[in-house]
Amino acid sequence: MAAYISMWNERDPQTRRAIGAEVFAHDAYYVDPNTSAQGRSAIDTYVAAWQEQFLDFVFVLGEVSSHHDVAHFGWGFGPPGGPPAATGGDVVVVEQGRISTIYGFFGFLAKWYA
Repeated sequence: MAAYISMWNERDPQTRRAIGAEVFAHDAYYVDPNTSAQGRSAIDTYVAAWQEQFLDFVFVLGEVSSHHDVAHFGWGFGPPGGPPAATGGDVVVVEQGRISTIYGFFGFLAKWYA
C-alpha cells in the first residue's frame, strides 16, 4: 500500500505511471465518491487531475489491515508535515500481487490514519 500512496504523491508523470504499472493490474478498477476509472491510464488521469487541484498536499499512509488478498487502510491528506486537511480510507482487492479493485472513501476508516 506504500507504493500505492507514493503514486498519489509522485508529481513526475513518467515516474507516477511507472509506479502505477507496478501497483495496478492492467484493467484495474478505481472508484471513490467523485469518480470511477477503469484501467491504469484512466486512474493516472484522475490522479494527475487531483494533484493539479491540490498542488501542495500529500497523502500519508495510515494503518493497514489485510487478509486473503483484501486490505483496508487509512490515509491523511494535507500539507507536508502538517495536520491532515482530510482523512479517509480505501478497501483494496489484490490479484496476482497487483491491485485489481480499489474503493476509496473520504472520512471513512479515519481511525486507521496514523
